[in-house]
Amino acid sequence: MWRESLLMFTGDFENPAWGINHCRRVYDMSMKLADAEKTEVDEEALFAAAYLHDMGAFQPYKELEIDHADRSEQLCEEELLRMKFPVLKIPLVKEIIKHHMFYAVSGKSFESAVFRDADILDFMGVIGITRILSIVGLDDWTPDLISAVDLIKKLSLELQDLLFTSEGKKIGAVRKAEMEEYLKALSEETEELKYM
Repeated sequence: MWRESLLMFTGDFENPAWGINHCRRVYDMSMKLADAEKTEVDEEALFAAAYLHDMGAFQPYKELEIDHADRSEQLCEEELLRMKFPVLKIPLVKEIIKHHMFYAVSGKSFESAVFRDADILDFMGVIGITRILSIVGLDDWTPDLISAVDLIKKLSLELQDLLFTSEGKKIGAVRKAEMEEYLKALSEETEELKYM
């Protein structure tokens, strides 16, 4: 019952980079990583965290002075209680959400580690490039195309080293290569970005 309520609640979280499809991909990747690591995880906590981890990035929940992960952590408990989510699992959901971003330190639980890897992987490869380009002019991360390409370069250099799980590192290596290939081709086709 709580799953249906959660999906209805988050159904309006529309954004080309971190909307509902991103939530589903991060949940699926978290479960894939846990399975590959042969480690049992709390699937319910991962599911809830997947759909609420970016809540603080959406109106009316967003607050400019608060990181969206912190804001999502602040807000999720009230919503989960309203949905009749298992109360004892709420602290784990909050930990996963608080530590999900690549610039945050990983939480203590394995769930937090696989979720953070899954979220990082969604910033990598073809999907990562697509997400970044989809928010050009819509977000302060990417006010224009040049800043988006700069962000893609930065993430292609930094994210691989932040991955924790063995499977995450394998997938990350493939996705890093995809980003490098894209950047190389873009450079060749624009005279080293001169004519972008």
